[in-house]
Amino acid sequence: MLLIDQHVAHERILFERFRASTTANPPARQALLLPETLDLTPAQSAAFERVRPELEAAGFDVLELSGRTVAVSAVPAELPPGDARALLLEILDAAGSSQGRASLDAVREEIAASLACRAAIKINMRLTDEKMRWLLDGLLVAENPWTCPHGRPVILRFTVRDIERQFQRPEGFRKA
Repeated sequence: MLLIDQHVAHERILFERFRASTTANPPARQALLLPETLDLTPAQSAAFERVRPELEAAGFDVLELSGRTVAVSAVPAELPPGDARALLLEILDAAGSSQGRASLDAVREEIAASLACRAAIKINMRLTDEKMRWLLDGLLVAENPWTCPHGRPVILRFTVRDIERQFQRPEGFRKA
């Protein structure tokens, strides 16, 4: 028996899609009706300057206003409404804490992982049969269908013996 965590499975599928996006081929964007303004700390502002091309490749449109204030005018289309501020600050804090030690590839991976986690199906959300099949099909073609970008397992496998042990059945309980 296989148990699949729907959130983690969707997160893996989205992560691979976001990671594959480039400046030349960014994901679909969703323009915000009202741009979201953020006042950045000095560390976040320095991180923003460093990762700005990666944010644009990920589907963000972020404009510098004045001082350390920026405005987010578009976000990746898959990002849930209202998550832009929190996600952007999370990315900038992570990039700022590395203080330039992380390569741009690592920054790109972090952006893709954070975006995928926030955009993925939520835990306990009811899925239609069609959506379940879509998830399974996506996992079948995923580069790594076994873990999410943060290392959590996507699939747990239980043998008949594993299940029998949970029910405290003795070895050889099953009759042929």
